[in-house]
Amino acid sequence: MQLTLLDRVDETEAIALAGPDADVFPVSGATVALGATSTVIVAEAGDDPAASGVWNAEEFRLIGPAPAPVTSKLMGPMPFSTAGAPEEAPLHLFVRLDDVCLYLGVVQVSMCEASEDVLSRCDLCISPPLKREILDLVRPPVTLPPLPSLDWLSDVGANPGRALEGFVTGWYPESSTQAPDVDMPDFIPRALADFYRLAARRPAIMGGHNRIVPMPELRAEEGAELLVFGVECQGGWTWSISRTAGDTDVDPSVRLEDARFEDRRSAAEQEPLSRFLLQFALKEAAVTAPYGAYSFDLPRRFLPQLESCLQRVPLQPFLAPVAPTDLLVASGLVTTVTPGWDEDKVEVRVGASHRSALHPLVQLDIPWRSFDG
Repeated sequence: MQLTLLDRVDETEAIALAGPDADVFPVSGATVALGATSTVIVAEAGDDPAASGVWNAEEFRLIGPAPAPVTSKLMGPMPFSTAGAPEEAPLHLFVRLDDVCLYLGVVQVSMCEASEDVLSRCDLCISPPLKREILDLVRPPVTLPPLPSLDWLSDVGANPGRALEGFVTGWYPESSTQAPDVDMPDFIPRALADFYRLAARRPAIMGGHNRIVPMPELRAEEGAELLVFGVECQGGWTWSISRTAGDTDVDPSVRLEDARFEDRRSAAEQEPLSRFLLQFALKEAAVTAPYGAYSFDLPRRFLPQLESCLQRVPLQPFLAPVAPTDLLVASGLVTTVTPGWDEDKVEVRVGASHRSALHPLVQLDIPWRSFDG
């Protein structure tokens, strides 16, 4: 059977593309048929991050665990370490729409994740990208939930600790029952102690990319002048503060030590610890958010469009010694803007607490590299 993009067929015809005697396997949110002729995926229409489905205009996610034959087909013969084993037969993608299946064409494996030889997730490239009207069919828009308030912005200057708490409690749900009132060593400044208390109930703020050192791992070595409290994800740099035992009310400056240089170059961040911790939390939210938009070479002329939907956080650039980063926010959105390799371009990363928070950006004429809205 010859199919054209966006053809509609019944599911029996779709599965038949895999050839006679194809093996059919259920996977979360989808059916996978493996045959001699081809591989066929038939997925449900919807927008559930825990189930297989169209993620954005250019990506489909197959969510496992997947049976061993599916794992082997998509990732290659065992043992495996990388995705993208050469496909001898095409991989056809369909999405169920009521009583028919909409054909989205032949897709390609771009990334796989596995645990103990079991496929947990496989990303498939959709080409050409789906137009908005088709995307809304196969990934129907969902009702906009209440988005986090921006009331905390008014506290950034005078009370950054309260601003941090306002942002964190609005962005992250409680995920731990650990008691926040724990004894803090006398060498931990109040701002960092309050951060740890927030993290007791919302441990995600400790970082999913870069990280704040857990309180039990902090070491105030005798005679040491600096206390390292933050670490870059690849060990490229650390953040430290002056060791001031007994003076918890001080709001120390933060030093970044760059381990990528033999002389371990050190420079100060532009905001003191209390505001630095807010910047850290915002940057991590942008990087680790479940939904987002990204461009690593966006011409600066597009920034006014972006800023028409966002508010700048009134702080000096974060990561000033290595990659000065401006932070912008809207309800449910955190955005980082960093200079690119070309002085006329920037890297922009938008993190969203919910896919619908990205909807205002759909109308902008911005050439995103990836866009989950």
